[in-house]
Amino acid sequence: MPASISDKFIIIGAGLAGTLMAWELEKRGVNYEVWDAPKNPSKSSRTPTHSSSSNTSNQASRVAAGMFNPVSFKRIVEVWNAREHMDVMCETYLNIESFLKIPGKILHKSPIMRVFPNSQYRLLWEKRLKDEHTVSQFIRTVSDEAPDDIVAPHGFGVVPEAGWVDLPLLLDSFRSFLESKGKFREKTYNSTFDDAIQTSNFIDCRGVGATGDLANHNLKIQSDHGEVLTLKSNIKTKNMCVNRVKWLLPRGDHTYKLGATYKWDVANSIPSEEGREELLTGIKPIISSEVFDNFEITNHETGLRPASKDRRPYAGKIKENTYILNGFGTRGVLIGPATAAHLVRYIFEDKELPKEINTARYSS
Repeated sequence: MPASISDKFIIIGAGLAGTLMAWELEKRGVNYEVWDAPKNPSKSSRTPTHSSSSNTSNQASRVAAGMFNPVSFKRIVEVWNAREHMDVMCETYLNIESFLKIPGKILHKSPIMRVFPNSQYRLLWEKRLKDEHTVSQFIRTVSDEAPDDIVAPHGFGVVPEAGWVDLPLLLDSFRSFLESKGKFREKTYNSTFDDAIQTSNFIDCRGVGATGDLANHNLKIQSDHGEVLTLKSNIKTKNMCVNRVKWLLPRGDHTYKLGATYKWDVANSIPSEEGREELLTGIKPIISSEVFDNFEITNHETGLRPASKDRRPYAGKIKENTYILNGFGTRGVLIGPATAAHLVRYIFEDKELPKEINTARYSS
């Protein structure tokens, strides 16, 4: 039996998943509020910084560069449900911008310049276009005319529909809206609360913070540790994100994000010299030496991305009054809006969840 919009819902976590879920409930006029664990005031940030909050529900969301890209570069294929996710994503963030009265501030287009590592990769890119492979809708013809600051001896291809979402602005702006309506509480969730609040329904969006509770339902959340650098540079990329081993994403005002690293099952997410060197070494081959040597590192951030076992998000009902939205992994900005929309239709319209995201595929 589907839920009613008059039922009380409590969203746990105010990261990307919690914010997208709140947006879906807000559109339907549902009676809801958002809980997020308070920050730990005893720890101070530093430069280079990492997320020092005790609240892990939005740590990865705030650190992430917020990139979206419909193409998997390893084999040059489209990512899972790329067209659906791209369309829903763009519509969702544009509607949120309009709702919050900050048009043009959250969703940003920044085509990706994929610098080819060798001639074989170039031939595969050209073959995808010639064969009209499904990925061909997202990629453009090969070019050898790279910007002066980019080293591309084998040429490059462009993904024009890529870009980034300003996640800190999204999270902070939506939280301000929630606070203005009395719908936000700094409160730490405990899985036994549902016994005390029988009239409420919970939607758990805590990311890695839910790892222990979800294990009781045979749902594993793996911590994918990522590091990102913020740089100041006069490099010219024609507003494109430059990618080979790592990516360099323009953020305006000569500021760039350099990312990202991936390391599994890290308990304490802090910046490392190893991560810094991996990032710089990865991007160095495609940047002119004069420009690279003048990179100014202004920040070093880390976070724990919540990933599922099969790299698909978790959505569904795990017990009588508790739902889950989690496991966004590295593509949360892209897949999050459609996944949240599927979950809200499941809750209020009793529509079946796509099997790829349904928690039933693992839940005991």
